Amino acid sequence: MNVNENTSSLFSVLTADNNELSKTVKNDSHVQADHVQDSLMFLIEKCESFFKYVSCQGSLLEKFGFTRDELEGKTLEECYTFEFAKRRAGSFMQAWEGNSVAYEDEINGIPYLGAVSPVYNSEGHVQQLQGFCVDISSWKQSEQRLKEREQYFRTLVKYHPDGVYTLDTDGQFLYVNPAGALIAGYESHELVGKQSFPLIVPEERENAKIYFHRAREGHVLKYEIKIYHKNGMKVPVEVTNIPITIDGKVHSIYGIVKDLTQSKEYEKELNFVKDRLSGMIQHSADAIAIFDMNDRLIDANPTYENIYGWKRRELIGFFVRHIPAELKESYYSMVENVKKGMKYSGIETVRIKKDGSRFYVNVTMSPLKDENGTICGYSTVIRDITAQKRAQEALHESNEHYRIITENTLDLINVFDCDGALLYASPSLKTILGYEVQPYTKSDIKKIIHPDDSNSMFEMFQKMLESKDSFKKDYMFRHADGHWVYLECHGMPVLNSEGEVESFVTISRDITDRRQTEDFLRKSEKLTVLGQLAAGIAHEIRNPLTSLKGFTHILRAKAEEEDIEYYEIMLSELDRINTIVGEFMMLAKPQPRDVKLNDVNQLLAEVVALLMAQANLHSVQIAFDSVPLPTLQCESDQLKQVFINVMKNAIESMEEAGGTLSVETKRTDEWISIHFRDEGCGISEEMLTQIGEPFYTTKEKGTGLGMMICYKIVENHRGKIEVKSTLNEGTTVTILLPVQKGYVS
Repeated sequence: MNVNENTSSLFSVLTADNNELSKTVKNDSHVQADHVQDSLMFLIEKCESFFKYVSCQGSLLEKFGFTRDELEGKTLEECYTFEFAKRRAGSFMQAWEGNSVAYEDEINGIPYLGAVSPVYNSEGHVQQLQGFCVDISSWKQSEQRLKEREQYFRTLVKYHPDGVYTLDTDGQFLYVNPAGALIAGYESHELVGKQSFPLIVPEERENAKIYFHRAREGHVLKYEIKIYHKNGMKVPVEVTNIPITIDGKVHSIYGIVKDLTQSKEYEKELNFVKDRLSGMIQHSADAIAIFDMNDRLIDANPTYENIYGWKRRELIGFFVRHIPAELKESYYSMVENVKKGMKYSGIETVRIKKDGSRFYVNVTMSPLKDENGTICGYSTVIRDITAQKRAQEALHESNEHYRIITENTLDLINVFDCDGALLYASPSLKTILGYEVQPYTKSDIKKIIHPDDSNSMFEMFQKMLESKDSFKKDYMFRHADGHWVYLECHGMPVLNSEGEVESFVTISRDITDRRQTEDFLRKSEKLTVLGQLAAGIAHEIRNPLTSLKGFTHILRAKAEEEDIEYYEIMLSELDRINTIVGEFMMLAKPQPRDVKLNDVNQLLAEVVALLMAQANLHSVQIAFDSVPLPTLQCESDQLKQVFINVMKNAIESMEEAGGTLSVETKRTDEWISIHFRDEGCGISEEMLTQIGEPFYTTKEKGTGLGMMICYKIVENHRGKIEVKSTLNEGTTVTILLPVQKGYVS
């Protein structure tokens, strides 16, 4: 569609730098700031022959009836009707060819002005399109009002009963309205472009020129002269010359001329104006009717007939049966008030057509007065707004659909004010976090968000407030029952009509299971790498290690007494290397190999007996309490290694102050559980999350592989390990092994 001057002005605004946008809109003489109600920014990529949205944001998006997810990543054809997509594709193609393009269109009943321009890469090729849309509903309305005012003044001048004209500075007619031309007996086009002075009678022509020159100097003058009528008669007229000044210089002369004969010409002129006004009423798009004081129809325009379905001859002089029964009382109450001088404007109500169907109307009722000022009837102006009402109902229905979606979505939708207080939460708050749906203060939010994430979240709100950009980040929230829940949060600012942030909307999804799966996969990947590394270590280290150990024994046998200590240290360190290699080799074994039926209680008793001496050395008492357990398909040596590792860790945690290590077995229908409880130093919450990670250890000379091997052995037996600990109170390690499932290779 064509872009007029106002559109061009808006286009310059839309293609300006974003940082200067608000300033440009305010300064533009054609576009008032209050006309730009809502906006939308977007990026477009071209994929083959299709254009696809990369990103879009802005309050106009919701007015159009879309969400970001419904547009981003989608082609025009996937989002719009074929005709609309075709129009926009044409605009985008021009922009892709290197042009900046502006266009007007409408989505969901919202008129808007759009602009799109190319974005070049470093090689000078177009790689994306950037675009911007603004709601021009108010601008359109203002433009319409301006046109109506302009038409009003044009009509007023054209049909003014007095003569109105303009002259250039040489006295030549630039414009003459019909009344002015009629005074001299001409048509307007006969005078335009002609000199005005020949119309003046010779005896007054010189005075008229003097008056004209004074007007050209900037004076407003009123004077009487005589002019020639086209038929040769002289007509006395009153002339007012008003200089039209532009930039301090008289550009032309505006004149008003009145026929002073007060005769039939004046009467004829009035009739002429009346006919024209009547023509306007006859061709009005609104239904206009006149009623007498007895509520009978006196006159109506053709639009009245078209809207109601009655012919004019069926209505004149009769009561019009167009008021629904339930509205008659209020209608006639309004009529009585109008007869008393009151006026009603913009009343939305319902009327009935001849065929009985109902439709929505906007009604204006005004009293009519005669020449003495007495009310003699009333007029009604009726506009059919059925289509508008239906659009409003459709919009309400659409909003209701969005409400249903919001209240039933599995994602958590929150609305925060600019201070971080929760204004609204969708019902999924109860499902995801276990809390009742209600407003929460900022301090309430801080109580349920993880301390490590609290500052980050509110800092993100501050950044959105300043940049007006959206964000995406993961946070941990405390569930009502105490455990932590990972939420993936998408946040976006909500802007008001002035472009200022008034609130924030976040859409959050529970990704706790996904995070746990990722952690499991990460650990599995590390185990795989370590297993591959272990296989190489077995061949690359143990062979030379055996040689080193053998030769060290030989050298030790021949060494002097004072050197024996050094060889002992060397042999001790070689044994340590051999132990580490053994732990690596354990990681290389994918599953238990020597699987037999074993009594777990018996295995534990053997380990307790084995470690009793070490425990006594550190003033640690071992309390072993067991219940009868079924035999279990397992590799006894590997499970013993797990029990030894866990119990040695417990004993070492109590080596300074001593204490009791409780070993207890239990069983359920599904699991055999072994509980190891110590009274040692405990483990911090942060360190608990890293137990079982490769090379993570709290011991000065630890390898960080012991607990990792324990986890792997238990997992290979289809079991699991749980660790709970409190600093300075102790640690509980629980090993769960499946009952009657045995080992499945």
